[in-house]
Parts: sequence; C-alpha cells; structure tokens
Amino acid sequence: MAYRSRARVAKILAHEDADRVPYCAIRSADVHRIVDTMDLEADHRALCLEGDFAFLLVEPEVELDRFRPYLAGLPDTAEVSYWGIGREAQKTQEGWHAGHRMFHPLAEIHSVEGLKQFPFPDVARSGADQGLEEHVRRLKEDGYTVLGQMSQTILETAYNMRGMPQLMVDFFERPRYVAFLFEQIAEQRRFQARRFAEAGVDILRIGDDIASQKDLIVSPALYKAWIKPHHASIIAEARRVRPDIPVKYHSDGNLTGLLPDLIEIGVTIINPVQPECMDLAEVKRAFGKDLTLWGCMPVQSIFPHGSRDDIRRHLEFLMTHIAVDGGLVLKFTNFLVTERSLENLKVFFEIFCEIGQYDRINC
Repeated sequence: MAYRSRARVAKILAHEDADRVPYCAIRSADVHRIVDTMDLEADHRALCLEGDFAFLLVEPEVELDRFRPYLAGLPDTAEVSYWGIGREAQKTQEGWHAGHRMFHPLAEIHSVEGLKQFPFPDVARSGADQGLEEHVRRLKEDGYTVLGQMSQTILETAYNMRGMPQLMVDFFERPRYVAFLFEQIAEQRRFQARRFAEAGVDILRIGDDIASQKDLIVSPALYKAWIKPHHASIIAEARRVRPDIPVKYHSDGNLTGLLPDLIEIGVTIINPVQPECMDLAEVKRAFGKDLTLWGCMPVQSIFPHGSRDDIRRHLEFLMTHIAVDGGLVLKFTNFLVTERSLENLKVFFEIFCEIGQYDRINC
C-alpha cells in the first residue's frame, strides 16, 4: 500500500522527523465494523485496519494432553498456551470483553524436583521457527515494519504459571525454585530472540507486566537481582546476531521507575506509556533521546468517556510535545470496547491523517 513506508518508521525510531507519525493498528472485528461505516479512501482505510507494523511469533503447537494433569477444573471453553497456562474469556453483562479467568499449571508444584517433571516447552526442537525468514521477507515486501513478538518474557510467564501471590511468596521462601523456573523460561526466550534476529525482524518485542497504575509491583532491588539479568541476556542474544536491533519493552502501568534500568540493558522503545499514570511530557523530556514512546493513547479515560474535542486536543498535544524529533508511535493497548469507545475510535480515524502530519508541528 502507498501509505506504508518502512523508511518512515526507521526515521521515527532513529528520533528523526518524517512525514507522519506511524500507527500500530488494532486488528479486530469491532474495528473492521467501524471502518466499514466510514467513507475513506483506500490508503486511509488500510491505515486504519492494517497500520504500519506486523507481528510474528515463534511458538510451538500446544500439546494439551501434557498439561491436563496440571489444570484441574479447566473448562472446555478455555484456551491453553504452550506454557500450559489456561485462560477463559470473561464478558460483562452487556457482552463486552472483560479480561480472563486464569488457570495456573504450577499452582500445586512447590519444589524444584516437581518443576523438573513439568513439561516445559522446547521451542528449538519444536520446529516452530521453520520458514521464519521467508515470512519476514514477505512482510517486508508488503511494506510492514516487522516485530518479533515475545512479551510476557520472564516474570509475567512465571506468575501466570504459578499464580502471582504465590510467586511473590516464592521469591522469599523458595529462591531456588524461582531461579530454576526463571532459567527454564529464559532459555526458550533466548532461542526465540536469536532466531528473530537471524530472520531479520526489524524490532524485538519483549516485556513483562511489572507495574500497577501507581508504581512497580516489585521493588527495584528485586527487579535488579532476579529479572533484569534475564532481560539483559535475552537482548544480548539477539544483538550477538544484529548489534543494532531496536528492542521494545511492554508493561502496562507506571513504568517510569524502571526506565533507567531498561535503557541500561538496551531497550530503545517502551509501550504503552499510559497517559493516565505516566507523565508523557516528562518522560519525553527525561528519556526521549533514548526511548521511542509507543502507545500514548488514553484508553482508560478519553476514549471510553471523552468527546471529539478531547481526542483532538490529545492528538495536538502529542504532535507538539511528544512527536518532536521523532520517537513516537501511536497504538491503542488494552482498548476497552464499548459503544462510546468505538465511536471515539471512529473520531480518531477521521482526524488522525490530518493531526498526525509532521508539518503541523511548526505551523
């Protein structure tokens, strides 16, 4: 498509101005339904539905029978990941998505010996990476900037396997258990990171949800001792193949306190940079030379509750304060689907092509 430009995205990630801010699209039936009601030119429509980016996974097929003994009470409607984590989608009374009920396969496994018997995935032997180079090549030919997706990298996979309250206790009561569990996960992540780099993805995406709306959910000391070394080793594995590969880190919540550590280990992009709990202007001022801000959309406030003018004002703010000298990608992360939020998403689609132009910054 004419609207898509890998060169544009490369400029933005290098903290240079381009013709417009890149957009990472929501791909869902609800969004498609909204766009179908709009009278858009072909490129504008494709931008709204497809965006500038494509994501790839290297994940083995799920062998459900191996995990059933660890998932008591798992309903037939639940999904199971290749880590053995079960989840069942929940809905509001109105029928909108409302998160998931989780099933933790390690909830009753309390020893290192028990972990040694657990059927951890072996991504390298699964063949999940076959054809990866060709897939990357085709997406690039279509103009996409390609991300290798492996978020829930260490901590989040661990607490989804174990259950968050129990894992927090384990840090203090079962440190050998946590060390063994983290290394089993990290071994798979290092393989995935290396293969993504070898296949030529443009960006490596890692991340763990490690923050609440107010602050980190673990102490800085615990992050430095337990999690940071694994994050660093995964990034290093990719950069042994491609030293300059950009690295995107995802965590919901207020990630501000972790940013110096992430920069130190080589993270160059953060997401979603929630306006409700992070000061976007201050993050740009303090860290904008090192980090691209990816997201920055008020999905908890303006989109479910605001007006057309609120959306326009937020986009004007992004262009005049955050997009300066590049380093901004727009994305709706954890977009809450309601009738009001979809109406406001339509407003965003109507005005983004106008507001997102770089020639507006100095006008």
